[in-house]
This record gives sequence, structure tokens and C-alpha cells, in this order.
Amino acid sequence: MDLIETLKSLWSWLIHNKKGLRSVNFPNSSSNLPDAADIFHSQAFLNQPNVEEEFSTNCQPLWRMRVWKNCIFVSGDNNSIKRIDPATHICKDEKETISGNSPDDFDVTDSGRFIYVDWQERSICRLLGNSTTEEILKLRGWKPWGICSSISGDILVAMRSDDTKQARVVGFREAKKTREYKLDQKGHPLYDSPAFVAENRNQDVCVSDVHHNRVTVVDVNGTFKFHYHGKQAAAMYPTFYPKGIATNSQANILIADQENNCVHILDPIGQLVSFISTGCSLMEPYCLCVGREDELYVGEYHQGKVKKIRYLQ
Repeated sequence: MDLIETLKSLWSWLIHNKKGLRSVNFPNSSSNLPDAADIFHSQAFLNQPNVEEEFSTNCQPLWRMRVWKNCIFVSGDNNSIKRIDPATHICKDEKETISGNSPDDFDVTDSGRFIYVDWQERSICRLLGNSTTEEILKLRGWKPWGICSSISGDILVAMRSDDTKQARVVGFREAKKTREYKLDQKGHPLYDSPAFVAENRNQDVCVSDVHHNRVTVVDVNGTFKFHYHGKQAAAMYPTFYPKGIATNSQANILIADQENNCVHILDPIGQLVSFISTGCSLMEPYCLCVGREDELYVGEYHQGKVKKIRYLQ
């Protein structure tokens, strides 16, 4: 094991030092991409990421996680979303689903309203301020899997068809469909199993496709930008097992690699720029979210633990 960890450290060091030598060229048409100053700032990674906090959530398995106003919200295989107090790490309250099913994914909007998806009921729901829950939309022929709120105010929902032969990401405002991402420019399916969805600061839509072992990114108009299959890390991790996905203020894309116990960090054009692995002792990282200061929260699947990691200078 010592040799393996040494090799991983060496690979991480090579990634850190390689990116300082690489020039970054942006397509003229991608005006939404961050400017060069942002990219260089996003490359100011710590040589060794460090775990600042670690605590248990009592969710085993731990499925999903979000941070809002310094509070951490988590869900597992029961019917509630739990709020973890940031100071004591004690569960303060629970928000239960209408159906009694586990929330397959949830998010917190800028206004503090909770939205979640219920795979079994094919529904998209929200929790109101008076602790009641309402169903926004019932899908027909589709089962929702992942959800996130977008900069535009839409709700982005990743879903599969009932027969599992089709997949898509759809934007909704209330019950009205505002956009759909399903096929690339050549008419090929973008997704197979879109389990996690996140929006980048440039409004790119980033999806973790768990059965295809890849991450797919499209721009706000649905134009395909890239797939990431983990091949840039193949020297250390021959197979890629993407799960949770998050983005930070520098437009980096962070991907939990469950089986390899690490987090891949990409730049906005899909280049691997860093790893979080050695030194953080991750065990089955499954869900991710990013706090106000770009600190990373990693949820470990079977352990039900959360690790708060500092990885940027």
C-alpha cells in the first residue's frame, strides 16, 4: 500500500506541475467561459489538500448533500432531509417527503426553498416555509434521478425513461418545460444514466453518467462540449467510477470517483488539473458540494461521514 500511495502522490504532483506549463486556448464562440485571470486563479491548488473537519451524519448510506448558509443538509435511504448544525454537527430537524419515499436527490434554491425528486412517484416536489410539501410536477413515462437549481431560476432535472432506453436533462420553471438536453449535434444520445447534475458558473450543465462511467458537459443552449472518461488519470486509475458532481467559483468541475477513493478536478474545458486523494483518506466518496469559500464537502457512501476539505490556496 505504501508504494501505491507514493505513486498516487507522484501522479498528483505531476498534474499540479504540468498545468503550470500548459497554455489554455478558448474557442471564440465560448464567450461564457471565465477569462484567463480566473483560470490561473483556479489553478492555485494546495500541494496537499487537507481535511479541516470530519463528522458522522447517521445516514448510512449517505446519498446526497447540500450546503446552504453554512448549514449542511443530507439525505439517505429514509424519507427525510436532515439539517446538520455546523458547530455541533448534530441533526437539528428533518424535512419529510410527501410519499414517505427517500428523496432521490434534492437542492436548496437561492431563496432557501427545498426541491427534491421522487423516483418511485415520478414527481418533483418542494418544501414550503410552513413545513408543508407540495408536488410541482408529476412526470409521465420518465423517472427523475438528479436535480439542481440553476442561475436562471429554472430547476434542472436529470431523468431516464421508464424503459431505461432514453435519458435527458430538462429545465422547468414551475410546471412549464423551458429547455431539454437529450441529443448532441450529431443526433447521438448525450446520456444513459444521468444520476447527478450540476450547473457551472458559466451555465454549463454538468452530468455524471454513472453507467457509462463518464461526465458529460453541454453549454446552456445544449451544445455538446465534452465527455470526460477519466482517461487523463488512467495511469493511476484505469477505470473511472463517477458519482457526485459539483462546481466551484472558479468554474472547476469536481467529480467523486467512488471506487478509486478520490475526487477528479477539471477545468471548464474538460482538462484534468488536480486530484484530491492521498492525505484525505477518502472512503467511497459519493456526494459532493462546495461551500461559500470553495471548501469541498465530501460525503462517504457506506461510512455516512462528511469530510470538509480545503484544496485551494
